[in-house]
Amino acid sequence: MDIRGRIVPLETIGTILPTYRVFPAVTWCCQRCGALPVRGACTCKKVCYYCRKCLAYGKLRSCGKLVTDPRRLDPVAPSTHGPLTLTSDQQRVAQVIQRTVLKKGRLLVHAVCGAGKTPMLFPGIAAALANGRRVLVAAPRADVVRELTAHLKRAFTTATIVSLYGGSPERLQIGDITVSTTHQLIHYRDCFDVVFIDEVDAFPYRMDRTLRRFVRRAMTQDAAMILLSATPSFWHRRLPTVRLMRRYHGHPLPVPRQVIPYTSQTVRDWLKQHDGAPRLVFVSRIAELDRWQGILAASGLDVETVHAADPDRIEKVKRFRTSTTILLTTTILERGVTIENVQVMVLDADHGFSAAALIQISGRVGRSTVHPDGDIVFCANDRSDAMYEAVYQIKQANKRRA
Repeated sequence: MDIRGRIVPLETIGTILPTYRVFPAVTWCCQRCGALPVRGACTCKKVCYYCRKCLAYGKLRSCGKLVTDPRRLDPVAPSTHGPLTLTSDQQRVAQVIQRTVLKKGRLLVHAVCGAGKTPMLFPGIAAALANGRRVLVAAPRADVVRELTAHLKRAFTTATIVSLYGGSPERLQIGDITVSTTHQLIHYRDCFDVVFIDEVDAFPYRMDRTLRRFVRRAMTQDAAMILLSATPSFWHRRLPTVRLMRRYHGHPLPVPRQVIPYTSQTVRDWLKQHDGAPRLVFVSRIAELDRWQGILAASGLDVETVHAADPDRIEKVKRFRTSTTILLTTTILERGVTIENVQVMVLDADHGFSAAALIQISGRVGRSTVHPDGDIVFCANDRSDAMYEAVYQIKQANKRRA
């Protein structure tokens, strides 16, 4: 196993090469994730310190060892993207991104949902590869990683592109372009010269300092970093910022309608009104999926459900993309998913949804040139600050289009 630029447990290595560096897995802190260890019984028949924070990646103990290979990685092969059609606004943002990559700087790209952020990265990625610099495109969620990987593989057909997420067959690999969830970066050290972080405000990245530590350690010392978001936080806005408040097709963002109060009949009527189009219905909790599926099934509506722990979620979302059915979902589909002509409803929008989440959910509607409009409805039994903030920010973004 080639582990240059990576840190892995000793037991995963078949042969120890002379170039390998071996060191304790847990000292006063975990040497993989940085968390503080706890004491407990160990297989070595002693009481050892072990890390509970990163148990999902394999248990690390103070009697265990980690291995890394400090040799330099192989050179990056230059690669160019295929034909690219950008609007004048997209070209402006792409040029700023490209300059930031070449200057090894920092940048926030504040662009509305559906602005076409991914194609704007391509000139910057091509410039990085031409200069022998390794690229990381990171996102907090596996669904976004899979979507980004598909876009990049279509654009950079000659580049080595690796996709990393839970269950990925390419685990621990590294490419000229690596697309990864932020969790998978726990294994990487000083690998990437250019780092793009998509949906930087998304859960869990925005709430987890450990994930931000993984990103920093995976970067080389002089790496360029570009953050992308439609709803950046106050802290992200302190960076040099380029904004794009217009969707690539030039149409405004659909403004959500608020239905207060609502009943199950309201939901059924809306679903039947949009019969013939894919309908995406969001709930805040997994427990609500089965309840609403039962209510709608009793009315003769065929409904599928999907959530983060659903083993069939990839297949369900894939089927939904090419259908005109109804999909009940949690917030796993609030970002990074483009579905032609989708109509969206949020149930109990006054509970469990932040303003940023509601803005992102609203951004699923009207993303294509053929169907630039659509219906987005917030159903609630009371008003919430998050609902009004989401509607206000969408209206403000539409005013800044000119």
